[in-house]
Amino acid sequence: MATQQGSVRVCKDCHTVTFQVVGWGRMHQSMPVRRLSEQFLAEGIASVQVDLRHCTYLDSTFLGTLLTLKRASKKCRQAQFVLVSPSPECCRLFKQMGVEDCLPAITAPEPAGDWTELPCEPEDVDTFNRNVIQAHQELANLGGPAGAAFQAVARCLEKDCQEK
Repeated sequence: MATQQGSVRVCKDCHTVTFQVVGWGRMHQSMPVRRLSEQFLAEGIASVQVDLRHCTYLDSTFLGTLLTLKRASKKCRQAQFVLVSPSPECCRLFKQMGVEDCLPAITAPEPAGDWTELPCEPEDVDTFNRNVIQAHQELANLGGPAGAAFQAVARCLEKDCQEK
């Protein structure tokens, strides 16, 4: 498993779904994580956890998708959303991006369970683009200097999609 490519594993018990990012969390992995989380939330799962202890990098789309999942968890029967044991690299990234106070985190032992690697099936271009735009809009909604920068990125992405 190449670290830069990264992978996402998933494990579900009766109350919690846990995703574990190994290596890099990137835009092509964000939609499968989002879809599966939203499916489990609709089925009544109580907690969505994203374990980042083995994560060395998150791109802006994956990071924005985490914010989307936090919001979706609150809407859906007040389910809990939490990051588990973010790596030092992730903590530095959260601080640089100004999201360290926006994403709740806990420290916990490595979860045991029946892990399945989440397939990163190609999305249709429209769904992929909408997810990338929405993730950047979530980052833009944070406000501050980073939010302003992501607002410009989101506008540019929207404009590109409309022109195609």
